[in-house]
Amino acid sequence: MELTVKLLVFFIAVMITVPSVFTHSVDASAVPDWIKNTAKWYGDGDISEDDFLNAIKYLIQQKIIIISDDGTSTRPNIVIPNGNSEKGSHGFYEPMHLDITKETVVIWENQDDYGHTVQSQDDTGNVIPIFNSDILLTGQTFEHKFTENGDYQYFCTLHPWRVGTISVI
Repeated sequence: MELTVKLLVFFIAVMITVPSVFTHSVDASAVPDWIKNTAKWYGDGDISEDDFLNAIKYLIQQKIIIISDDGTSTRPNIVIPNGNSEKGSHGFYEPMHLDITKETVVIWENQDDYGHTVQSQDDTGNVIPIFNSDILLTGQTFEHKFTENGDYQYFCTLHPWRVGTISVI
């Protein structure tokens, strides 16, 4: 059991310090401080192995850490964070840009207290019928499988200043 925990700690440390090995789009600010603190406290011996493993379990259950059979994620999440409906807030989609490969299913999750949409748009800002969600209420998700290479833009029709892009490479 001790070896398993050590390997898990090593894997998480590598994942945090060398994120480009595991994904194309990384934003260190997306890693909550409590995750960083929990890993540090465990490394320092300040919390128990059970507490640390429960934190990892939570991250997996919330799909913050996604583990696939081949070691790569093919189902990245894009989050619509709380406070996103207010103009000038920290908002946008997180991440704002995502690089993926063909056949990847992208899942958007609304974590805001207000409804949002995900609407594909062309270069001039017009909605186009590639991927378009209904209004997503708090906790609801929308997913789309990208089958062709290209750059895709999207926005929220209810809050049009909220935009994001996806590049399929």
